[in-house]
Amino acid sequence: TVNLEDPITSVAYCPLRNWTLLAVTVESNKMILMNSYCGDRHRVTATTDYLSKLRYESSESDTLEWKYQGKGKMLIDLGYVARQVVWHHKGDYFATFANSKSPKLIYIHQLSKCKSQRPFSRLKGLMTALLFHPCEPLLFVGTQRYIRIYDLAKCQLKKKIMSGSQWVSSMHVDFGGDNVFVGGHDRIFSWIDLQLSSKPWKSVKHHTAAIRAITQHTRYPLVATVSDDSTAIVYYARISSDPLKENEFVPVRRLRTQTPQRNGLSILAAIFHPSQPWLITAHVDGSIALFT
Repeated sequence: TVNLEDPITSVAYCPLRNWTLLAVTVESNKMILMNSYCGDRHRVTATTDYLSKLRYESSESDTLEWKYQGKGKMLIDLGYVARQVVWHHKGDYFATFANSKSPKLIYIHQLSKCKSQRPFSRLKGLMTALLFHPCEPLLFVGTQRYIRIYDLAKCQLKKKIMSGSQWVSSMHVDFGGDNVFVGGHDRIFSWIDLQLSSKPWKSVKHHTAAIRAITQHTRYPLVATVSDDSTAIVYYARISSDPLKENEFVPVRRLRTQTPQRNGLSILAAIFHPSQPWLITAHVDGSIALFT
């Protein structure tokens, strides 16, 4: 157990398997990179050694300062309360953002160089979600009604997508990067196939309250949404590799929890087990549920 002294707003595990590295954002405007000290001792040691060898060299172009605090912990003072932190799949880059229309509250950080930079000089709309493309140097930026795909190498807008929702609350990009799943505060869940159109291929409204998170299984063709209506809905979602065949999308099961609502919130996050067809959900009361 680690006491960070401030309320936590987001936690993300580094995708590299040889490390036990966590990225944590807290309400005191800080971003903390820390060793979780969980798992294989060789991975724990490798993580501590890597963090201790990182060196921050200040320059006039730097916007944020990195500070190594010892004991496997690196601190970045963001200057704002980050809503979420997300990792690039290669584990060197990660991004933080706040719900804002200001481009000054979006940063892309590079771990190996201890550098932080703002990717945009301007931003259209209130930002609600952010994800890296799993393969290409692209960034998905969700605003209230649209999702914009930016080419980070060319620093330009590549595509603008209609989300299908009036207020985007969550977003998930599939492992190939060609499909985007979007959830909204207006209860709408949309599947956008980028190879077909910039508009939703399918939109449904199966929840009775806002959708808070979307997750996809790494092995099985399953996608799940969780909502403030205290339910999780699992969908059979097979992405077709044949351009002549349609994708398959069928609701499979509605899973109910006994979580009492707090300020209108219920289930806040979800993730599938990496190998089993099990769903794990996190709730506003601090509890975690496992559905098998």
